[in-house]
Amino acid sequence: MRRDRLEIIDKDLRNSQPDLILFQESMERIGSSAESDRKILGAGSLSEYDWRQQQIGEYGDTQEAESLVVAASAPLKFPTTMDSRGETWAMGSGGYLMATTVEYENQPLVIFNVQMPPSVSGGYVWYTFVQERILAKLRKEQICPKRLIVGGYMPGDENVRRFADLLGSLQLKDASAGFCQIASRCYTATPINDIFMATVGEETPSRVDKIFVHQNSNIYSSSRYLDDSDTSDHYVRDFGINRLWPSQRFGWKVQVRLARCSSSEIEQVW
Repeated sequence: MRRDRLEIIDKDLRNSQPDLILFQESMERIGSSAESDRKILGAGSLSEYDWRQQQIGEYGDTQEAESLVVAASAPLKFPTTMDSRGETWAMGSGGYLMATTVEYENQPLVIFNVQMPPSVSGGYVWYTFVQERILAKLRKEQICPKRLIVGGYMPGDENVRRFADLLGSLQLKDASAGFCQIASRCYTATPINDIFMATVGEETPSRVDKIFVHQNSNIYSSSRYLDDSDTSDHYVRDFGINRLWPSQRFGWKVQVRLARCSSSEIEQVW
């Protein structure tokens, strides 16, 4: 099923050709590079992309390793410094955070790939953790929030205080604002996805996969992504599902123009 799902993803990526991609739950069979999400996609639609990958776990029962990934194509490029390989932090049970930097329009751009724990509890305390890591990264590399992208699995919204504090302190906005007049078209976690239904069940649909950029950024388009499916009969026969979807949840896609940092704004980061 892995290769079948990746064929759907590869088709969508080939059609849209994004400059920057954030992957979560990227899997690789331990000891078998041929059974690797990265290798399979890298041989197809992402053959010209540079990758930064951070392993976050291993599963002995399936002999697989899980990673967070940031992939970039020209005109974006990763610096050749040690820090450009990325940093990772664990967040509770099953939650992880990855940060890396790319060069874009002669100014660095900081990317945070957020994978919140499966069950966010304790008043969303991990959003404060993410906020602190982002602020520390911006200060360390002397980058203002205009050159920041935060994306990934992030349940909750601005009605949650710690979530609101994260967005307010960094002057971030949800890239979906104004593009979700029909809410059902924006749900990324939904039982209409057979894989989600089989693994999670009849959970209330929600948009938990998000992208945040600075308030001064111009958003040209914003929509759900990787929501095509394959209806081949053998999925019903072999796995008991009516359609094969790319992943358990849908992704999010944004076309955005980022603002640039002035010298004074960089100084204010300190």
